[in-house]
Amino acid sequence: MMDLSKTKQGIHKSRGGLIRSFVTMENGIVKDITISGDFFLFPEEAIFKVSERLKGVPANREDLRKNIEETYKTEKIQSPGTSPADFTESIMKALEG
Repeated sequence: MMDLSKTKQGIHKSRGGLIRSFVTMENGIVKDITISGDFFLFPEEAIFKVSERLKGVPANREDLRKNIEETYKTEKIQSPGTSPADFTESIMKALEG
């Protein structure tokens, strides 16, 4: 269960849809993250893989983007109209919010 008192939300509109990120950080590291929205990712469970692999990653744009891009490659993720940069942007908006 996420500690909502420390959770920040970021919203980013990509060509493929709205991306919402709920991020909890601890000591500059992503502790917990949930990503939702009206975008499409294939395979269906891909968003869970992206979220799971972001836990423990330093909360900065470069590390987040690299991690998401790597997950896209290893999981063969397809996301019409939505890119790793879009997910990174949503997360950064939460962290800066």
